[in-house]
Amino acid sequence: MNKLRIYFAASSVVFLVVLAISPLKDFFREWKWYQYKYNDIIKELPQRVKPADIGIKQIWVRKLDNIDRCVTCHLGLKEKALREAKEPFRTHPHIYHDFEEFGCTVCHEGQGSATTYKESVGMVKYWDKPIFPKEYMEASCAKCHKQKQVPQAPVLTLGRKLIEESNCISCHKLEGYRKQWVPSLDGIGAKVNRTWLVKWLKNPKDYFSKTRMPNFLLTDEEANILSDFLMTFKSFSNDVVLEPLPKLLSTSSVYDPVGESERAKLIELGSTRFREARCISCHLINGKGGYVATELAKVASKVGAQWLYTYIKNPKRLQPGVEMPRYRFNESELAGVVAYMQSELVDYEMEELPQHSPDPAYYEKGLALFKKYNCSGCHAIGGMKKAEEMGPELTFVGSKMLYEIDFGKSNIEQTLPSYLFAKLKTPRAFSSAMKMPNYEFTDEEAQAITVALLGNTSEAIPEQFKIYPKPASTFAPQGEFGKLVDDLACFGCHTMFGRGRLVATDLTLEASQAQRNWIEGYFKIPYSLRPILTERMPNLFVSDSEIKVMGDYMERVFIADSLEREINVDEAKIAKGKFFYYGKFGCQACHQINLKGGYVGPALDKVGARLKQGWIFSWLKNPQAFKPESIEPNNNLTDEEAEALTAYLMTLK
Repeated sequence: MNKLRIYFAASSVVFLVVLAISPLKDFFREWKWYQYKYNDIIKELPQRVKPADIGIKQIWVRKLDNIDRCVTCHLGLKEKALREAKEPFRTHPHIYHDFEEFGCTVCHEGQGSATTYKESVGMVKYWDKPIFPKEYMEASCAKCHKQKQVPQAPVLTLGRKLIEESNCISCHKLEGYRKQWVPSLDGIGAKVNRTWLVKWLKNPKDYFSKTRMPNFLLTDEEANILSDFLMTFKSFSNDVVLEPLPKLLSTSSVYDPVGESERAKLIELGSTRFREARCISCHLINGKGGYVATELAKVASKVGAQWLYTYIKNPKRLQPGVEMPRYRFNESELAGVVAYMQSELVDYEMEELPQHSPDPAYYEKGLALFKKYNCSGCHAIGGMKKAEEMGPELTFVGSKMLYEIDFGKSNIEQTLPSYLFAKLKTPRAFSSAMKMPNYEFTDEEAQAITVALLGNTSEAIPEQFKIYPKPASTFAPQGEFGKLVDDLACFGCHTMFGRGRLVATDLTLEASQAQRNWIEGYFKIPYSLRPILTERMPNLFVSDSEIKVMGDYMERVFIADSLEREINVDEAKIAKGKFFYYGKFGCQACHQINLKGGYVGPALDKVGARLKQGWIFSWLKNPQAFKPESIEPNNNLTDEEAEALTAYLMTLK
């Protein structure tokens, strides 16, 4: 009986202690301390701010079936007076979306229902979605934004661009990307010399620093075997054969002074045409030029003269799909260009490889290596199919659980962003058995790709929130113009009705923009409207009949009737326009006339002989209507002001 009394007495004491401690424990909860602190801070502000009611607060986003209690502590998200406050009281940075409509964790990740700091940021056991570090925040934009260029998300946009340019889908399944064109390897044995090929396979960036070809970290033995295997492919697709070389391009061991003199003249002609053709617009030569195509500084030590002659004569015969135009060189000019390249664009530092005896089983071993590294994922060769053994699927890599990741013996932080970043920087860091090549991404590039990959999640986002890219343009010009567009590779630099690559101007409204005489003259002798830019229109040496075909087509198709406008020009209107140009609107700050003015926009010399009145007027009224990314300011001109400026500019002939 006494034991029973003692038991009940002890139980009563424990109960009373619990009753005493519970309110005290509740008083000292972390989130309450933040709310008391917030109320103390706003008392010190010069402007009146409503104090926080003490209690749990939350955002319920019904459309996303999500509840976030982050606002229990982050109390000043909408208070402009707290822009300089420390977290968690600081004002939320300006973004397009309202956090009260979308919540917090849909963008930041973390554990939205938690009410302590450690749990809310997700740094707890068994929680696979910790809060995103600041540098990876844009990954969440990818959940809804499926287009390539995402507004206000430059890191995500760069990441998607790099994934496409690097041809990641050649080895990985990944939705929303298109495979990039890469050269076919058919006939490579009749194209390159073996010394160059071995060095290229060992480290492509030693030859061309901007190449997207990765380094497969091959051993010397692997590079030699793979080179021997590839050099056996001497036939081209579609039964194409190399053109015979003209006599002056054929090498001879017998000294011939007359022949040497003729060859010198040929090289001089080739040098002139090479410069006039502006090959440097697309190709890099000794650190100068464009990055659209491959390096040419050492090309004569890479490819044979016969292949080079045949390729320049008609690039698409040897490489269907290549975006190189067919220059209209005559036979002498073509031979001259090849002679010039063979004499000048040489790698004088290339050392011959030691004497090499092919492995008796080089073909079988080379084929095994070719399949092992999935070379056919990018390159076509002999009808070979893509390897069945692909890299891991990346469609939902952003939802990968930590227990699914093998961090090996690495010492990196065990999070998904850290794993992806390290994998991109050092692909075989987690295991030497891995086959992923090294792209030598910079930290900025690796971060951008990581952001893009983290955005590929299996999270169910309602369709109403998703923004998809516009359907790809199916514009395909027909007839003689269509043949010229293909032959001259116009889509490689220009866009037409949404199709093509915007390296140069969009041609969709070219006939409404430029005068016919100027267009025809420009095809004969192209010049740069902005001399400070690297890429410039090459001289393709097109014929008068071809120019007429292009001009006629443009006037029928590349035109908008709404841009036609006749402006009555008189001296008073011209004078007023000149005053607006130099005075009221200060156009010379960005544009040059007679070498006076800024370099931001194109020079306006002879603009009156280049552009049409209606185009100038419409552009001045609203530049962004034609080019949304244009930095030319919209000055909200009246019709009278726009007409006066147009009248003045049209006098610059």
